[in-house]
Amino acid sequence: MFGEATDRRPMRAGTEGMPTMTDAMMTVRPRLALALQGGGAHGAYGWGVLERLLEEDVEIVAVSGASAGALNGAALVAGLAAGGRDGACAGLERLWRAVSNGSPLRAFDVDHWGGPLFEPWLRRSLEISKLFSRYIAPFAPHIRDMRALRRIVTQTIDLSALARPDALPLHIAATRVENGSARLFANAEITVDALMASACLPDLFAAVTIDGEDYWDGGFSANPALEPLIFGDAGATDMLIVQITPFTNEDVASSLSGIMARMSDIGFNACLLRDLKALTEVQAIAREAHSASPKMQALAATNLHLMQAAPELAQRGSASKIDTRWTQIEDLRALGRATADAWLAEHRPVFGRMSTPTDLPEAVAA
Repeated sequence: MFGEATDRRPMRAGTEGMPTMTDAMMTVRPRLALALQGGGAHGAYGWGVLERLLEEDVEIVAVSGASAGALNGAALVAGLAAGGRDGACAGLERLWRAVSNGSPLRAFDVDHWGGPLFEPWLRRSLEISKLFSRYIAPFAPHIRDMRALRRIVTQTIDLSALARPDALPLHIAATRVENGSARLFANAEITVDALMASACLPDLFAAVTIDGEDYWDGGFSANPALEPLIFGDAGATDMLIVQITPFTNEDVASSLSGIMARMSDIGFNACLLRDLKALTEVQAIAREAHSASPKMQALAATNLHLMQAAPELAQRGSASKIDTRWTQIEDLRALGRATADAWLAEHRPVFGRMSTPTDLPEAVAA
C-alpha cells in the first residue's frame, strides 16, 4: 500500500541537509512524472487517460513507457515539444487513427457488418488467429520485420522533436534477449528501431538488433521503468503509473487462448509488482530515516500513485489486444478517459501532498 493517513507534502532540503516541509509548498502546481504500461491495442485506453490528464492543471515533467506505452509516450512528448498540449492531443490521435487505418480488420468494423451478432464470431476468429500466428509469422517477412508498425511510427511521430532541448525527458524500455535485462533509451537515442524493440513480441516479430544487440518487448523487464522518473532529476512531486493490464482477472477462460492470455498478463505485470513493492518499502524507510542521500531524499519526496487498469479491460477477452478497429479503439479511449476522470475526482486533491493508497496483490515477488 502506497500511502498512510499522515500528510506527505513535497519536501526540500533544510539547512541541516534533512527534508523539511513548508506550508507554502502546498499550493505548488504538481509536477507529474508519468509511467505508461504497455498492452497492445489496449494502448488506446492509455491514450484516453493521457488525453484527460492533459486537461488537468498539472505540469508533466517526465515520461517512461514500454511497448504501447512507449509509443504513447513518444507521441505525447513529441507533441508537447512541437505544439504544447494541443500538439500532444493531436499527436496521440494521429498515432491511433493510423493504427486503425492500417488495420487488417478495418473492413470488419461493426458499421459495415452484423454488429453484436457478428462480434462473438470475430472475437473467436481473432483468438484462433492469435494462437496460430506464431507458426505463420516466421514465413511472413512483412510481419517479422514489423513493417506496418514502422510505417505508422514514421508517418505519425516526429522523433527529431524528442531531441529538442525543451523536450521532456522520455525513457522507453526494451529487453535484452541475451540476459533478460532492461535497456532504457532516452530522447536522442529513441529511433524507430528503439520503439520497435520496445514493442517486439517474440512470438510474432523477429528480435530488433541495435548496436549489435538483440531486443524484445520492454514489458518483459520494465513495464514501465520507474527509477528514472524518481532519480532522473526531473523534480517531480508525484509519479503516476498508468496501468493497462489489470492485476486480477476473476473470469479466466479455460480455453487454450484464454490460458495463454492470462499467462501473458501475469508475466507483463510481474516486473511492475516487483518494482512497486521495492519502491514502497524503501520509501517508507526513507521517510522515517531522513537520509542525507540525494536518492533517498528524492524517493521520500516523490508521492506515488497507481491508476489501476479498469476491470472492463480484463472482461474484453484475449482477442481485444489485437483488435485495432476504430470502433474498438474509440471504446478503449472513452474507457480510459472515464477511468482517469473518476480517479482524478477522488485523488487529484492530494497531488503534491501525499501518496494515494493502493491495494496490491499480497503475493509479490521480492
